[in-house]
Amino acid sequence: MEDKKNEYYPHPLDAMWNQEIEKLIPYLQGKGVDVGCSNRSVFKEQTRVDIDPIHKPDFLCSADELPFEDNEYDYLTAIHVFEHFDDQLKMFKEWARVIRKNGIIAIVHPDVDYTGIQKPASANPDKNPHNKHYHERNLKQWLEWFNSQGFGNLKILDTGEACPNWSFYAIIKKIE
Repeated sequence: MEDKKNEYYPHPLDAMWNQEIEKLIPYLQGKGVDVGCSNRSVFKEQTRVDIDPIHKPDFLCSADELPFEDNEYDYLTAIHVFEHFDDQLKMFKEWARVIRKNGIIAIVHPDVDYTGIQKPASANPDKNPHNKHYHERNLKQWLEWFNSQGFGNLKILDTGEACPNWSFYAIIKKIE
């Protein structure tokens, strides 16, 4: 297994990732968890979660089955993670469960209008079984999905372009 070093914002070689993170930082205060962390997180102090042991997360588990207490975190970041789950409703409910009232879920998502279809569920399962996209959307499609789910305890605070011609972000607040 390759030994990968964890990296944090700002990343010296990835201006696009830095640009995405800068959209989230104003909303991230307190105790945080990074789901689907891979080998980089916004802050060193975040609890790191990933399903792939190569990334040496603090917790080795799926982002839709978190080993945390209800209302344990002030914020949750999910950077290029959402599209990797088939049952996004289950995952989003799990994320809302672990953040406190007035807590934040901060998402960065590739914009399919620019990235195109990347890795459908059937692509390269032997090379990396975790790197597959089930749902790829643009911001408008993602908002339609979110608004159709009936999340009474969640409110969208902010959305927009995270990195031009690449990704969008969504900041969601838990209000109950």
